[in-house]
Amino acid sequence: MISPHRLSEDAFTALASGHGDPGVIRQLGEVQHSKHLMLLRELTRDCDAVNLAPREVAAFRAGYDLLAAVQAADPGVVAWLFRLPHVGGFGHDCIARLDQGLAPDLGYVPAMAAAVAVRAGVPFELDVPVTGGRVLLPGLGWLHGIGQGSWVTLRSDGERLAAGAHVEAPCAALVPDDGLAEPVPHWQGTFEVRATAQGRTWTVLLETTDRHLDRYGLPMAADLAAGEVANWRRVIQSAWQVLVAEHEWVAGSLAAGTSVIVPLTARCETDLDSATTFAAFGAIATTWCADPVIMAETLVHEFQHIKLCGLLDVVPLIEQCDGRFYAPWREDPRPAAGLLQGVYAHLGIARFWNVQRHAEAGPDAIFSAEALFEHWRATITPTIATLLRTGCLTAAGTRLAEALLEQARGLESESVRADVREIARQASLDHWLTWQFRHTALDSAEVADLAVAYSRGEPRGGRALPEGRIEADRRALESMTRSRLLGMRYLQPERYRRLSAGSWPGLSEGDSLLMGGQPGKAVYAYRDEISATSEPRPDAWTGLALAVQLQPSSPWHQAFAARLPLLFDVHACLSGQGIRNDPLELAAWLS
Repeated sequence: MISPHRLSEDAFTALASGHGDPGVIRQLGEVQHSKHLMLLRELTRDCDAVNLAPREVAAFRAGYDLLAAVQAADPGVVAWLFRLPHVGGFGHDCIARLDQGLAPDLGYVPAMAAAVAVRAGVPFELDVPVTGGRVLLPGLGWLHGIGQGSWVTLRSDGERLAAGAHVEAPCAALVPDDGLAEPVPHWQGTFEVRATAQGRTWTVLLETTDRHLDRYGLPMAADLAAGEVANWRRVIQSAWQVLVAEHEWVAGSLAAGTSVIVPLTARCETDLDSATTFAAFGAIATTWCADPVIMAETLVHEFQHIKLCGLLDVVPLIEQCDGRFYAPWREDPRPAAGLLQGVYAHLGIARFWNVQRHAEAGPDAIFSAEALFEHWRATITPTIATLLRTGCLTAAGTRLAEALLEQARGLESESVRADVREIARQASLDHWLTWQFRHTALDSAEVADLAVAYSRGEPRGGRALPEGRIEADRRALESMTRSRLLGMRYLQPERYRRLSAGSWPGLSEGDSLLMGGQPGKAVYAYRDEISATSEPRPDAWTGLALAVQLQPSSPWHQAFAARLPLLFDVHACLSGQGIRNDPLELAAWLS
């Protein structure tokens, strides 16, 4: 039965505080249970609207009836199934396909029904789909060696399961693979991790097969080798130890709300990517990471998204609005909903590093943790201020933002070494200036008018400057080497020291001076690089803007802080007419 759900004031406060105790997280899980039931009910109403093969429709109906029978016999087993993120992904995929007039994946329903019947020991007979010789039982694993047909009949007397004429296995053995049980012929359980620390256990599935959880920006890492599974188990175990030992504020809630990890295929060995989706509450997707502390941070980051997605299913926080805004953790402009997700997640990351910086042992590790804390805590207050100005928040969204702001102010009271603050500030400035440069569009006629006035030697006086608008990828940058090095200073301090001991790879003279701690000299090196050619030098312009900002005072500070895209466009307009001009003099004029 589907029940209405209302979040108490205490539960909302717990989630707004960034904690969300395990009981509150379980409440959000109950909401997902009901949501998944409603998605299935919607599917039963709408599936007749598209043309489907008779066998698929018959299997769907039989699967639905078997789900009802198991519900009557063992409601807890069906509740287990409908809390799985697999079912959420399936339901959302089906509704999306129906909305497009496409056939939904009805064959998944008999597979779901077979999984709960096997687990509950309920006898049944029904057809299920076969993919690549496998039959998937969601949340449990898959039968293999079935053959090449597209369908097979499963039969069970409650104790043994047969697939066709040649595959048979005991139902009690058809469970996830925790790495300890003896192999079962024709069966591979979904890989399971049981992480234990200080007497506390977190059981989580490593999902590498279910197509409805292969829904992230990177492909699922399918068919992991035994050594790869062992590596995942080790790093999850180690990350859990970090969380239990140092981050009690999140460990219990994360274990209550995260039931699946989806390993992703990385773009390259050094990349770490992670994701969640509102369609699959309780699943975290991530590429491999050998460092247990970074894996722990990744889990905290994505669990923040899980909590907020769950909250959004109960309480509307964002109104419809079309604006795009600056997010300090992204290269692209983000909608208000993305800002809210990001600020909630990064508040959790800042809290993580605030604790972790006191737990690290080596000087480099302490330095990195402290810089990461400083870097992310500095993003929270200005981003919340942006959110509150958008007009896109509901009353509840405003309450949430104000609660997050209170937490951010608490983090801002924490002390951080001056050298760490400066390194984090430089990386943040570089990100902001680069983002402005890439995404600020200006009216070309207004830019041309300013160029004419400047070329004639007219004073700017009270002349109005054009207002920018946000557009994705308005200007391209040729290289991000300087930005990567600015981050490397605190993310990989030992590697940074090795590089700085020799010649800087791929850096201009201005970049080398800037990275060498000589922003004053870098200003003039960038200026000379820009003035030496009529060709645009976008990387030199962003470097020049950063070098100017790092000066204690200069007549160009305001122009480069707020008008970098305008400076570039006016200079490019003049250069296109064959008029050479000094970027610093132009900045002084615009100031």
